[in-house]
Amino acid sequence: MHMKERKMWTRKVSYLGVAFWLGLCACGESSTGAEAWSGLPEPAGTVALPLSGGNMYDESVIVDFQLSFTSKEWKRFLKYREEGSKSYVHCSFSFAGQTFSDAACRSKGGEESWEDELKPQFVISFNHWNKQGRFLGLRHLNLEANPYLAAPVRDRLGMWLMREAGLKAPRVNHARVFLNGSYLGLYQNIEAIDKEFLEDHFDDPEGNLYKEGWVLETNEEENDQEHLWALEDLIDHEKLTGDHSGFYAALGGMMDVPEVLRLMAAETVLPTSDNFSNGSWNYYYYDDPGTGRFMVLPWDFDDIIGEYAPPNADIFAYWGGAMGHDPNKLRQLMNQHPGWRQQFVENLVALRDGVYARLPEQTARYCAQIRPAFAMDPNTDFSLQEFDADCADIQQRIRARITWLRQQLGR
Repeated sequence: MHMKERKMWTRKVSYLGVAFWLGLCACGESSTGAEAWSGLPEPAGTVALPLSGGNMYDESVIVDFQLSFTSKEWKRFLKYREEGSKSYVHCSFSFAGQTFSDAACRSKGGEESWEDELKPQFVISFNHWNKQGRFLGLRHLNLEANPYLAAPVRDRLGMWLMREAGLKAPRVNHARVFLNGSYLGLYQNIEAIDKEFLEDHFDDPEGNLYKEGWVLETNEEENDQEHLWALEDLIDHEKLTGDHSGFYAALGGMMDVPEVLRLMAAETVLPTSDNFSNGSWNYYYYDDPGTGRFMVLPWDFDDIIGEYAPPNADIFAYWGGAMGHDPNKLRQLMNQHPGWRQQFVENLVALRDGVYARLPEQTARYCAQIRPAFAMDPNTDFSLQEFDADCADIQQRIRARITWLRQQLGR
């Protein structure tokens, strides 16, 4: 059977099975978390839970998450998927013996890939119905399950490298997700970049956060985006040829240039295909009031070290290959600054010979940890043999990338 046909057939079987589980849970009015709220929001002040229990991002274990839906809400969830809508429905979430009985769940990822997903990817919000809602101090969870790659480790590997490189990046571990008590599958549990993330990583977390570099995620009521518009105008109005001395002076006052160069080097060494360095939208800007400068925060590494991010990707100008992103104009301009270009190369070498050289071992560690949970996953397109082959391929690609970087840099 062709892979596409196999996906479509197994998806139908999978969702029928999910519907069966929900029918069992709903018809008996069992005491699942989803039944507790009875469709009514909880009163303000009773939603937040104390900071106790397990660590949701503990990398030493695979955490277990329990999701519950009533049959009515699950039908709404599936209907929204058919419509290509990312609207939220009521759900219940439990972890480490604690339950948030009126969470909000929606589909995650690009709508164009939903038909290929045997298990939905989820965004879980604890403050959608009540803005004060938190679970263990968190507003959101991101549960990712890329349907196209056998080994679900790439986001975790990429963000591990970013953090080890000294960059501000989300934590990632793996979670077994249970739907109304039945094992739905293995997911990567990716920390959200939101106000809580800013509070954890910045001395002043009150600045503007922009998803995809332009969608305001904090301070929406004030809606003061003049600083972003000034940065965009600076970049848009600068020509790619000519004297850039004025541009460089202005940019140094508006962006944390050393941090941006380090992030571009970290994305380049991996390599990535669908991120800031490649002209894509998978990143955040943070307008840090503490420095008055913008920082770039990494996001969404599900396609790294693969088909669209080959080991021989250009060091200075890889725009995603078949993904076809337009060049990152900011990067093109920064490449022309001799000092910044040299600093980028030094970062690249340090990462290549440091944290990146440890990535094959880290890949083996993650793959070994999740292999039993993957083997029991009822909603994956891939066999255990394909999982093992992808884990080995990631390691081979990393070693090939190191060789390529040495050849291109001459050292």
